[in-house]
Amino acid sequence: MQQWFALDRPDRFVYYLGALGAVGLAACGVKVATLAPADLPPLTLTQVEELVALFVPTEKLRYDLRWTYRTQQGTTRGRAAVHFVPPDSVRFDYRAPFGRSGAAVIVGDDIVWSRPEEDVERLIQVAPVFWAALGIPRDALAGAVLTGRVEGDLHQWRYALAGDTLTYAVQRHPGGTFAADLRQSSDVIATVSVAYADSTLQPVTAQMVFPGSASTVIFSVQAIDTLTTVDESMWREP
Repeated sequence: MQQWFALDRPDRFVYYLGALGAVGLAACGVKVATLAPADLPPLTLTQVEELVALFVPTEKLRYDLRWTYRTQQGTTRGRAAVHFVPPDSVRFDYRAPFGRSGAAVIVGDDIVWSRPEEDVERLIQVAPVFWAALGIPRDALAGAVLTGRVEGDLHQWRYALAGDTLTYAVQRHPGGTFAADLRQSSDVIATVSVAYADSTLQPVTAQMVFPGSASTVIFSVQAIDTLTTVDESMWREP
């Protein structure tokens, strides 16, 4: 079964980390209401790039988060810091109970490194889904079929490639919402729902649901600060 945004070298991560089984394809049979109708009109690549640019921050930012990781076995909570450097680079640092901590670097659609892998991947799991939880859509992959429409504050668009789809639906106004879902054929790999602050288009809360692993990750944004400088050493793997 061909995977959405397949690897171009064996040590990189795909969207839903199928090789690691973090999400897997156990979502077969799970049905979630689609974020946009199937018959969206075609979009050009330029139109999609203009849509994406509406939501990608142009400043270096630090997000301070509280996170919740929930499965059928229980719930774990902690804190995290996300350093974002435009257009597509993130350093993610987290703290968990009992002194546990970890970090990861994400560039575009790839988790470049994560330590410790198992713990970090539970919180991130799928790179474009993690981006969506920050209210940031990803660029379209070359060769994808692009469809969408804009009606007032409602923006809906979809990337489709080899049976896989990534759909976004955004109510673009303060107090609005940002949503995404990733599917393989009709099977739901992940869904994201983000609430904007009443006064801005910045995310306040985000929920990522992964049906295949019966897990949910929730981010609560405590603060978003503009950064003037970023230590280049933070990108290096420890």
